[in-house]
Amino acid sequence: MAALPPLRSLLYAPGNNSRLLEKVFTTAADAVVLDLEDSVPPSEKGRARMLVSEVLEGRGEGPRPVVFVRINHPETGLTHEDVDAVVRRGVHALRLPKVETPETVLQIHEWVAAAEARQGLPAGSLAFMCGVETAAGVWRALEIARAHPRVGWLSFGGVDFVRDLGLRPGPDGLETLYARSRVVMASRAAGIKPPLDSVYPHLKDAEGLERSTRQGRALGFFGRSAIHPSQVGIINDVYTPSAEEVEWARGVVEAAREAESTGTGSLKLPTGEFVDAPVVRRAEGLLRLHEALSARG
Repeated sequence: MAALPPLRSLLYAPGNNSRLLEKVFTTAADAVVLDLEDSVPPSEKGRARMLVSEVLEGRGEGPRPVVFVRINHPETGLTHEDVDAVVRRGVHALRLPKVETPETVLQIHEWVAAAEARQGLPAGSLAFMCGVETAAGVWRALEIARAHPRVGWLSFGGVDFVRDLGLRPGPDGLETLYARSRVVMASRAAGIKPPLDSVYPHLKDAEGLERSTRQGRALGFFGRSAIHPSQVGIINDVYTPSAEEVEWARGVVEAAREAESTGTGSLKLPTGEFVDAPVVRRAEGLLRLHEALSARG
């Protein structure tokens, strides 16, 4: 499974819309998600699979962005054909929807492994992003995250989760706070990357998108799905370290280096902030993120 760059934004494109399948690659999104699932009506599933396969064939191993394909759940009976059509060079990962058990991950792994062999791809080259979108999925998030080494991320599906539990969404997101925190903790406990936050369905509410995205970052998410190119810039900005954050991190790391020679395990910055080893590690991680994003241009 190849190492992928930090993913701040993942932009969806319906698999049955040929125009959007091409346009999605021209945006500032870090990754695209070519969708065979919820955005495609049942009567269009076969056509969507064909169009996505053709787009992938035409692009080959083209440059950025990172390419995901969201396949259908095995209960639909469509998954095996989806896998056969889209597992090819240039696809970095599959998004698995509505995962509720580790067994679902293992079944799809078997189909993907066979498809990789047929395509001459290295075994295990495609990663999985597992969508946890129901009460059962959130409850088993840790089991799902540990189901197979292909699982690189969890993603929280807020719209489906709210529907599954019959919740009434509010502006502060409190109704999903426990679920989102559980997904973050499961990802950390499993040793995988931080999870991706849910889509924000209100296209004309830029202020709400920014507020919600900042809340997600504060909770421990990294990255978010988008349903329209207009959302990508806001999401990227929130998940990009600010100049102030980078300056703070550099100050912490430099102060820690100076203190190391004296054998001091903790120190106080000129601002009065008390700094110890966990804070230094957080600063180092923030600088690594800044460098990775800067290298991509």
